[in-house]
Amino acid sequence: MRFEISIARDGNQTLNVNGIHIYSKYKPKDHAASFIEKELDLDAEGYLLLGLGLGYHLKAITKRIRNKKIYILCVDKQEEKIFEKSYIYEEIIKMSNIIIIYDPKDIKMNNNFQVIIPNAWLQVLNNEHPLFNFLADIKIKQESYSGQKNLLAENFRNNLLLNDQNIINYLSNTKVGNKLACLVASGPSLNETKNWLKKVRSQLYIFCVGSALKVLLEEDIEPDGVVISDPKMNIVQQLEGTDYSGILFYLSTANHIAISRYKHTKYILFQNGYKRAEELAARHNIPLVETGGSVATTGFSTLELLGFDKVILFGQDLGFKESYTHASFSTSGRRISTKENLLKIISNNEEEIYTTPNLHSYLKWFNLKIRNSNIKVYNTALNGASISNADFINENEFYNLVNLTK
Repeated sequence: MRFEISIARDGNQTLNVNGIHIYSKYKPKDHAASFIEKELDLDAEGYLLLGLGLGYHLKAITKRIRNKKIYILCVDKQEEKIFEKSYIYEEIIKMSNIIIIYDPKDIKMNNNFQVIIPNAWLQVLNNEHPLFNFLADIKIKQESYSGQKNLLAENFRNNLLLNDQNIINYLSNTKVGNKLACLVASGPSLNETKNWLKKVRSQLYIFCVGSALKVLLEEDIEPDGVVISDPKMNIVQQLEGTDYSGILFYLSTANHIAISRYKHTKYILFQNGYKRAEELAARHNIPLVETGGSVATTGFSTLELLGFDKVILFGQDLGFKESYTHASFSTSGRRISTKENLLKIISNNEEEIYTTPNLHSYLKWFNLKIRNSNIKVYNTALNGASISNADFINENEFYNLVNLTK
């Protein structure tokens, strides 16, 4: 990387990396302080800051935070030498709560730490940089959370007032036996594989995401359970207009209106990573689900809590060969423009397909989750993303697996 220190209009040092201004050319310290003022969550337990540079963002944090741990993730080995040339180096380097690192593996933080990513540093990293995907995933989740913080809190508060049962009640009331669990998402491959479920329906536990419910009902396939997680109002359409009266699992921060309108049996799920849910679950010894950022990842974590040791993924494409992201009749389908910022990945058919940054984030979650899980996972999406440690199976192999599990 090419680092260039220059003098800004106000006489302070400023920094340019690979032609990108990390701070303002006019008032760099004020620019950094203004960014931190808007971003900083004073209630966080600690912080991870991307980029050391001249230390201006770090200085702005230390003005308001004294004793909490602050990790600074450098993007290049040169950064510490650049920082040593900063006017504020001597003042900052003595603070014992500051930890400068170069590898995310050295970070020891929980979900109550705040990650602060100045956009300029993210622009410096190209797709080949080892930190790019790690940080892009965090940025996606961070922007999603910050934009919906009030909505999440409102939904959580109203959903608790419903006094619904939780997953402990479901486990005590339900015997899932040795059935295979099928997690049904609404990727394009579901158009081809949904009929597989019909022939052996009685031997399966079918758990589907909300956006796939209408796809299954069109085929007269009633799932054993449906899971929804989206905090926004558009989730209402996933249940509206159906005659589904089965079990509904919902994330504690899912849209309250959609939840309250459903008049049949419901179970609330408390999620890891949302502080209010974690606190309530801890008080009542309720197990937490990992959300992974999507309803399908939430569904997988729920099946894990239910005790299944084999899960077959349907419609979990996490990418697309053509231009449609979801199956026909799905409430989440859309057509992708070729102008969008798409990534290329390898499919189960060993061909290149496209994926979006969000879907790629969920793919990486599945890769890591399955690797560290005792669940044996199978994947039916021929033209969907190849998921690590999830064996692709065709229709005949699916039926053989079902028969073996009788």
